[in-house]
Amino acid sequence: MKAIKNPLALAQQAAREYRACYGDECISVILYGSAAGGDFNPKKSDINLLILLKSVSVPALEKSAAIQYRWEKNRFALPLFMDENYIARSLDSFPIEFLSIKECYTVLVGSDPLAALRIDHDNLRLQIERELKGKQLHLLRAWLHARRSPHHIERLYAASMRDFAAVFRALLQLKGDKAPRDRQALFSAVEKAYGLAGGAFTSAHTAYRSGDRKRMAAAFGGYAQGIWKLTEIIDKE
Repeated sequence: MKAIKNPLALAQQAAREYRACYGDECISVILYGSAAGGDFNPKKSDINLLILLKSVSVPALEKSAAIQYRWEKNRFALPLFMDENYIARSLDSFPIEFLSIKECYTVLVGSDPLAALRIDHDNLRLQIERELKGKQLHLLRAWLHARRSPHHIERLYAASMRDFAAVFRALLQLKGDKAPRDRQALFSAVEKAYGLAGGAFTSAHTAYRSGDRKRMAAAFGGYAQGIWKLTEIIDKE
């Protein structure tokens, strides 16, 4: 698939189509994630939209099915469909996800429902603990399979670092710190904020970026131990 040089322009075009489809039922169409600014990869990154409707239902989702399918061919992920009631009732359950969206977004159509959102500290800490503990178990289990093949090791690194990055940004938010967009800087900031000596996260990320699978395998033990230590710290806060 060809490189996407201007994801914002494509997203604006898609937003107009969704607005035309839903009319007054559409409150907002929002571009979020890397395509809204930052680390968008023209050859790999997806384009993510949040569509806020007055009411979400299966018939409402199916109404724009043809639009969804057409834009999916241009590396658009399937949109997130929400209504205001869902957002109000879900902030306590998914603070990390809403925080991640709020970090980098652009309103393409309509009003801005995210500007006034406030993330509760206790809810955020609880989800961080839950995410760290769950991902820690998954990481260790996945390693038992990945260690059999260098190719699988690289895939494990790619997936885990993407998943942990969202949690790490939330960890800095918990401290009242601004999270860097660059992943290397993000991992370094978490190590500093939580007193993790040895640079296990930054070392693992450097190994991953090098493409050297032997370095990745050698760095994995420290990487996993760092997650274990971080989980203990959050559990006591």
